[in-house]
Formats: sequence, C-alpha cells, structure tokens
Amino acid sequence: MTDTQQLFDFARKQFTEIADDVERHFEQVAGQLRQWMPAETPFVRPLPPPKRLPPPSTLQVAQRWMSRHRGLTAAAVAFLVSGSVGTLIYIRSKDSRRKRRAKRSASGARTDVVVVAGAVANPIASALYLDLERRGFVVYVVASTHEDEQYIRSQSRIDLLPLHLDLVDPYTAQDQLARFRDLLERDHYAFDGAEPHRLNLAGLILVPDTQSSPARVEELSSEEWSDALNAKVLNTIATTQLFLPSVIEQKAKVLLLTPSVTPALSLPMHAVESTVYGALAGFASSLSSELRQEGISVSHFKLGNIDVPSITAKQKREGIPQPRLKGTPLRALHDSVFDALVSRRPSRTWHVGRGSLAYSIIGSWLPPTAIGWMMGGARKPTVVREEYKGEDTMQSSQGSLTWEKIELREQDV
Repeated sequence: MTDTQQLFDFARKQFTEIADDVERHFEQVAGQLRQWMPAETPFVRPLPPPKRLPPPSTLQVAQRWMSRHRGLTAAAVAFLVSGSVGTLIYIRSKDSRRKRRAKRSASGARTDVVVVAGAVANPIASALYLDLERRGFVVYVVASTHEDEQYIRSQSRIDLLPLHLDLVDPYTAQDQLARFRDLLERDHYAFDGAEPHRLNLAGLILVPDTQSSPARVEELSSEEWSDALNAKVLNTIATTQLFLPSVIEQKAKVLLLTPSVTPALSLPMHAVESTVYGALAGFASSLSSELRQEGISVSHFKLGNIDVPSITAKQKREGIPQPRLKGTPLRALHDSVFDALVSRRPSRTWHVGRGSLAYSIIGSWLPPTAIGWMMGGARKPTVVREEYKGEDTMQSSQGSLTWEKIELREQDV
C-alpha cells in the first residue's frame, strides 16, 4: 500500500467521523425541540384586537330604560293618552263656545257682505243665511222669482236683503249685478257725521238643492233630466260666472254646499242626484284650480246627516219615526261656514255632518257589490214616485231626508 492510498483512507475515516458527529448533534437538537414544541399543536394566528362599539343612540337608550322600568312607562303612557284626549275635548269645547262675529267699522256698521245663492226656501239654506245675518254679515240672497223675494222679505231682517238676478237673460243680469258692484265700490255712512266705510265681499255661498225623487233611469224622461240639470247645475254655474269679477276683485271665498251621502254610495234610483253632484263637484274642482292662481280659495262642503230643527219638528207632527242616531247639530255647519269665510287659507274640502267622511271612504274603497249588499241591494226595491208641490218642494231637507232613507233601508236589512 502506498503512502498516497494511506492518506486517502485516513481522510475518508476522519470525514465519516465528523459527519456522524454532526448528525448526532442535529438529532439531539431536534429531540429537544420536540420536547419544547409538540408536533401535534397547530399554528394559531393571533386574534385581531376587539373593535370598539359605537355609543348607543338616544332611541336605544330610551328603549333600554323603558324595558327596565315597564311600570313607570305604562303609567306615563296612560297619563299622556288621557291628557291628550282631555286637551282635545277642552279645545273643541272652547272652540264651540267661541263667539264668531263679523268685523265692523269704527262707527259700528257692518262691513262684510255675503251672497247666498241656491234654493231660497230650503231649510238648510234659510237657516244658513239667517245665522250669517245674526253673526253680523250683510247677507244678500239671490232671488230669481217674485216669490223668492217675498219669502226673503218675510224674514223681517234689516241686513237680509234679496238680490234679484234674471239668470235667463244674461244682459239683464249684468245690469242688475252692476248696481251690486256699485254698492261695494262707493262709501257708506252709518249715521250723519260718521267716518265713511266700504263694504267688503267676504264670500259667495252656493247652496243648490240637489234632492230629487227616487226613480229608475228608464222612467226618467228627457224633460226631467233637462229641468234637473238646468235648475241645479246650469243655474249654479251661471250665478258663479256673474259674480266671478267681484269675487276676484274683492278676494272673496267661494263655498259650495252639497249633500254627499247618496252620491258617495252611488245608490240605485238616484241617478239624477248622483249626476248633479258629480257635475257640481267637477265644476268646483276646476274652478278651484283656476282661482288658486288669483289667490282665491274654493271650498266644497260635503254634508252628511245634519239635524235641522224645522224638519225634525215637522216629522214629529206628522208622526214620522225618528232615526236611532241623531244627526249633527246645525250649529256645526254654521260654525264651519263662518270659519271658512274668515280663514286665510281654508281647506279645500269640508266634511260636515254624521257619515259624510265615513260614507265617502266607504264609497271610494269598497266594491259596488259590497255596498249594494250593505244597503240591501239583493231585494228589488219598490219605488213610489211622489209629486212634490209648492211649499213642500222648497222646504224639503237635502241633508236629513237623504239620510233617513238610508237608515230605513239599514233597518230593513
């Protein structure tokens, strides 16, 4: 064996020993690491820091407080409800007791003028213009016939005056109305030496008599339709047209009063009344849109069951049974009309009288079959057409009688 071979063998032996020593060292270190860190434990990522919750809102604080103090919350709610109801009752009673009087001049003379047009001897219309005269208005009632003038003068009121207008001849009506406009434009003296004052047109009140006797459509002749539309619709429109220049100049209010129960329900055999009501409601809506640009308000009073004392007394004398539910006092209508005349921005629609708003909602939302079932539409109604004559025609109540027919049908059902 040569020296070179011996040198290689010695070097290989030394390298093997060094490699064994290194391997044993790493095994020893790995064993210690296994003792410190078990191999089965998975790596866990550190959790993020907790987020800070926003502060509770006022509503949440109130809800938490009410949940912790339920008894005190119930007592507070009961107190608020009873207090609100009591306050509402007090305000309404105080409002009903409030004196409603028209303005007067410095000399004590009446200055506000109201024009009432429609059925002159109708109980609601006559009670309305008599009440307006008592409240301090100078009331002019449109009279187209000599009988209407005599009826107005028979009331023996100083400031209740007839205003004759010939609605058939528009040229004559213009001349007659010119004297009324001159009355508004010139100065007036309450007594000698008093300061002059002028009259102010406060409002035009339209009270057409929309009542008609029940009848089927095929039983109504064309003449009856023509008379009804001319007397109830066209006369109202013509009267409004004649007074519009004065209304616009004086910034007066326009009020339309119509019964709304029967038209709202679209009852059978009341085609004339429903047609007249629809025509007048459409006219009032269009007129309101036109006059709104002039700063003038048009209010539509939809009347329900109103207790008219003259009608009630007449029914008692004739032995007619009274309805189970009493109607709204007539004073509610008078107060509402006065508030609409003096208010700066009166409502466009006024519901006055029991059932006016309720039946309007029912007629708008319920289907016609349901309304017919409620009113006893399953039975074929029998109609007895009556001829109204003279005083009975003018003194028929357009509000109460309609409601009585409906209540009688409800009793039959």
